[in-house]
Amino acid sequence: MSSRPTQLTAGLWAFPSRSMAYNAGVFLRDGQALLIDPGPHPDETDAITAFVAAQGATVAMIVLTHSHWDHILGPERLPRVPLVAHARYAETTARDHDEIIRQVRRWESQHECSRTTPFVVPPPDQVIGDVDTLEIGGARLQVRHIPGHANDQLAIFDPDEGWLWAADTLSDREIPFVSESLAEYERTIERLAGIPASVAVPGHGSPAGSPTEIAARIAEDRAYLAALRAGVARVVALAGGVETARVACADIRLKNDAENHGAHRLNVESVFLELGGVGDPTRLGWGQKDLVDE
Repeated sequence: MSSRPTQLTAGLWAFPSRSMAYNAGVFLRDGQALLIDPGPHPDETDAITAFVAAQGATVAMIVLTHSHWDHILGPERLPRVPLVAHARYAETTARDHDEIIRQVRRWESQHECSRTTPFVVPPPDQVIGDVDTLEIGGARLQVRHIPGHANDQLAIFDPDEGWLWAADTLSDREIPFVSESLAEYERTIERLAGIPASVAVPGHGSPAGSPTEIAARIAEDRAYLAALRAGVARVVALAGGVETARVACADIRLKNDAENHGAHRLNVESVFLELGGVGDPTRLGWGQKDLVDE
């Protein structure tokens, strides 16, 4: 069974999953509920629905922070309400459709999740650009584009209660997974640094419960990205190969080194290609074909 939900502010609850240190969110205001990345297990999505009903609320809206397979499993089990995603979501899910389906099938097989109908990537009803506002029960939530990990990734900030839903950033468990763009991830870190949040919830890991803890996570991730860029850039400038880049970045400090070693290798390979290194993108980094989960 999953852990019990944790109330983080007057209106925000985090629902930790039994898998992947994953977090789903529920924000309640005046009888309306906003769900954030509900799932991933079917019974966890059902538990969120039951929780909302027990609070005397109704689900008014669902936000998918980005289109990676683990963040989009919940809507098929939920009431048909407006589904919100970034404007790049449709093109990204079209590009990655076969890989998303492969990953869902693989994960459901591992966890013995049976289904009677094939998984269908949920289409959004409303799309968000760089910055927008969502209204739930009188609350006005700020939604911001934070690419780098995923090119369609969104963060949600409540200026009244001070919480930030950081999607797959600011984790105490994971290094930055630079699966789309180092340059965009670096800009995202600076954007997050400018948000006056008092609580931050990552998509995977434990919430940061104070501005000091949030600042520490930002500093750690900023330092990692800077070291990654410097190490790879030196190799590319000398026309070195990807193996040389791996060696050059081998001593970069990683949080939870054993868990993040594989992701770091993929980061190095992807950044090597991004900075102009020569290699086959179908065999290197996060974009390689048939990538095995790290």
